[in-house]
Amino acid sequence: MQLDVTRAIQAPGEAFRFDILEGHAPEEWDGDTMTFVDPIHVSGTYMMLDDVVQVKATVKATVSVPCANCLEEAHYTLKAQMDENFVRDAQKAQEDDFVYEGHVLSLDDAVMGTIFMNMPMRILCRPDCKGLCPHCYQNLNHAACSCPKELPVKQPFAALASLLNQDEEV
Repeated sequence: MQLDVTRAIQAPGEAFRFDILEGHAPEEWDGDTMTFVDPIHVSGTYMMLDDVVQVKATVKATVSVPCANCLEEAHYTLKAQMDENFVRDAQKAQEDDFVYEGHVLSLDDAVMGTIFMNMPMRILCRPDCKGLCPHCYQNLNHAACSCPKELPVKQPFAALASLLNQDEEV
């Protein structure tokens, strides 16, 4: 995503509106592939203050990822605020600033950072997703499985009990 900031450079202190709608390639997220269902929509303002271009925008995206419970496709619509600074001189940049050259900003890293920071930890295909059976891996949203509901409690130290003899001191 490219943003031409020539007007802001020519008129420091004045805010200018922008609106970008652009598709994006799939990204790796939390060990899975995140696919963008619709183009990413970024709209907001930019202005030049001193040697810094400030970009304040709303980022909207709909993504598709595997459901955290059943691994089927799950869609999530995200709307988040982005407030980033872009500077020309890398030596004057603060830790969170982005560096640019010329009069065009590349918003890709800032937009993807905003999306990643605002994604929930778990995304479900539906709020009442039943997930997979932990034994036969049947998707419980489609059909019940024949696995026993109550599984025997495993005693990890049961084998050690045989080493103890009631008559011996430990």
